[in-house]
Amino acid sequence: MTHCEILMDIIGYPKPHHVLVEKPLCTTVQDCQKVIEAAKQRPDILVQVGLEYRYMPPVAKLIDIVKNGTLGQVRMVAIREHRFPFLVKVNNWNRFNCNSGGTLVEKCCHFFDLMRLFADANPVRVMASGAIDVNHKDEVYDGKVPDIIDNAYVIVEFDNGSRGMLDLCMFAEGSRNEQEISVVGDIGKKFGNRGRLLFLRAL
Repeated sequence: MTHCEILMDIIGYPKPHHVLVEKPLCTTVQDCQKVIEAAKQRPDILVQVGLEYRYMPPVAKLIDIVKNGTLGQVRMVAIREHRFPFLVKVNNWNRFNCNSGGTLVEKCCHFFDLMRLFADANPVRVMASGAIDVNHKDEVYDGKVPDIIDNAYVIVEFDNGSRGMLDLCMFAEGSRNEQEISVVGDIGKKFGNRGRLLFLRAL
């Protein structure tokens, strides 16, 4: 069963239920259009596509701190994810760029969303370097070897002059903190991981 089938059941249910669906909305453009058209027929419900990281308790708290102006004007956002390789998913769809858009799209869209949210600005320039160095090189599916990168550095420049950086490694299983986020403003800095926010200091 896909998001589309579940969403169509919920949207069509007589009693209204608001829906927040994790990306992707659906796996085909046609299914996305089908869901959108069905949702338009139900003005009594809200159907929204969201990114779950915004709602993780430590990240939600960090968002509040940033939005409250505690750090001042955000100048830098750094996100580090050193983790285990991609898990096996249905039909190994996440092993190929043509299915997922690639690691930086399928996995890291959450981080770019947070950078944009913290910076309160839109990106104007992106620089990146990544490679396939360790993972999935010995796997073959229908005669094809996976083509998704397993590590990268990405820098994003925003239209208000702030910058974001992603440090990604998908072959660093066992890292002390799988994910870390640092937001630096002109008067303070906040640093944390998925488990907790670690410290705040005035600059």
